Amino acid sequence: MRRAVISAILAVILCVTASSAFKAQALSLSAETAVLVNSDGGVLFARGADKRMQPASMTKIMTAILVIEECGLDDAVTVGEASVGTEGSSAYLSAGEVFSVEELLYALLLQSANDAACALAEYCGGITSFVDRMNGKAKELGLINTHFTNPHGLSDKEHYSTAYDVASLLLYCMKNPTFRKISGATEYVIAPNGHRYGRYFTNHNKLLFTCDGVCGGKTGYTVTSGRCLCSYYEKDGVTLCAVTMNAPRDWDDHKALYEYGRSLYKEVTLDPSGTYMLHVVGGVTDTVECTVDGSVTVTVRADATEIKKAVYMRRFEYAPVYAGQRVGCVVFLQDDKIIYTAPLYADNKAEAEKSGIGDFLKWKK
Repeated sequence: MRRAVISAILAVILCVTASSAFKAQALSLSAETAVLVNSDGGVLFARGADKRMQPASMTKIMTAILVIEECGLDDAVTVGEASVGTEGSSAYLSAGEVFSVEELLYALLLQSANDAACALAEYCGGITSFVDRMNGKAKELGLINTHFTNPHGLSDKEHYSTAYDVASLLLYCMKNPTFRKISGATEYVIAPNGHRYGRYFTNHNKLLFTCDGVCGGKTGYTVTSGRCLCSYYEKDGVTLCAVTMNAPRDWDDHKALYEYGRSLYKEVTLDPSGTYMLHVVGGVTDTVECTVDGSVTVTVRADATEIKKAVYMRRFEYAPVYAGQRVGCVVFLQDDKIIYTAPLYADNKAEAEKSGIGDFLKWKK
């Protein structure tokens, strides 16, 4: 009987694994290279993910995060002659105009403005110095197949990255609330006060409008790079990041990748409820009860191992222990990773025993 049960479990595991592999093979993508990763950077799908390619304007996510980390959003940037008329996508900046760093970041990430990229780099110490720091940041983040020669992404044989490196960079960037807000904005208006005319930017990332769950990313295109796109998906407890390079049908590619990625996850109900006893030393009572009520629904990998439940408390606590004091937790783990934690609080108090020093003094008299 036991052997039959084990065989049945193995059959289910093999079925799930084979099904996932089949779905991955069945993905019909236009991209020359592509990758889909989860929130931890774990690869769920890859096609030439480490092949060096031209990242085009996906470069601007590095430009943006470096500016955000180095500058104040309200800093005033005066546009110089060298930034005006930069080839490619533009915010049509004029020499002498003054913008805040934040305004130029919206121009950078929504309009994909190359002149804004240059203006920001010039403000941050000059383009040469800024590009050096872009490469330093890439090295710091472990992007071993990435090298930049400019802050905007115009084609250069020494300007390259990979689908995997771009995904890793976007995961890092999306942890920054300012980057997340700007990257996920659908539109932005720069008022004409102090400028020759106002600017209205609409985000080039159409997935923000057409793919529920996508909340950030960056487009890119040059004649030599083809269409490039990185995007970030977050919905119902599932976080994914997709990158495609030289992909004629990039919007469809990303939707297909996210549909596949969602299929690898499932919702489960966890039940931490119960009464757990905490041992107390030096108290008027030896134990304190800790009660947890209710259950919770979480999203987990469908092809991972069974979920384990563990209770973490000290072997004992010294009195006094107070009602409402946190004394431990109930933890659920899958593949040795914590997927949910329910804190344990003492239901009642345990006062400390009196030391008896008063009785001792009375005896001495």
